[in-house]
Amino acid sequence: MYSNDRFFAADSSNGRWVSDGRLAANYYKELPVLRAEIHALYTKLDKRLGLSGADVPITFTENEEQLGSYTPPALDREEHFSFTLPFIAYSSRSQLQKSDREDLYLHEYAHYMRHTMDIPTEYDFESGPHGSAWRYCCSLINAVPSAYYKVGESLKKQNYNKALKNNWKDNAAKSRMLDTYHRTQESRAKVNSVARFKIGEEVKHPKFGFGIVEDVEETPSSVRLRVRFGEEVKLLDQKWLMKANIQ
Repeated sequence: MYSNDRFFAADSSNGRWVSDGRLAANYYKELPVLRAEIHALYTKLDKRLGLSGADVPITFTENEEQLGSYTPPALDREEHFSFTLPFIAYSSRSQLQKSDREDLYLHEYAHYMRHTMDIPTEYDFESGPHGSAWRYCCSLINAVPSAYYKVGESLKKQNYNKALKNNWKDNAAKSRMLDTYHRTQESRAKVNSVARFKIGEEVKHPKFGFGIVEDVEETPSSVRLRVRFGEEVKLLDQKWLMKANIQ
């Protein structure tokens, strides 16, 4: 998935993030470790495949609508990998198990491969981000050839011959999209019910710009903020806001 959602810059020195009432520093301190872990895996793949995926910037996002993404280079955007902290941070209660985290990194590396490598004609019969070319790349690095995330699927032996012969199909009702992974309503309610901002704090909205929190309204499933943007006051769910110092 190609995402333009907000993310921590690769060399950010002032990024902060809060979830479930934890200090932002708990997550921020993990960034070098997480980046090194992913970089080591990509370096190993690069040596085997003759690619340069380890040179692509690795960024981290607070966007819970996805687990990860690879954005190819374009005139209006820089190439980068992006991974969501709540699902990979060691201090997060929502962290994926080790094998699933590694498969997430492989999943996005396969997207990088699809944009970088020459794909044999016989494996380029189906278009789309998770088409036959992407599944072919998955087969080269032992990634699960599915656009859907299933707990523990990375531990199973994959049938790449079947995946490369047939158009990909899966039961969306029983799976969660890997690139557009939606947390369960229970988990979402727990996260959204914890206030991440306080009165007087400066916040940023993608449309209205910078504002000051004037009031905080907490409910069992969400937190709404009254934010002053210049002469206007808006009542907004906190999920649409970010801390002003995050670029």
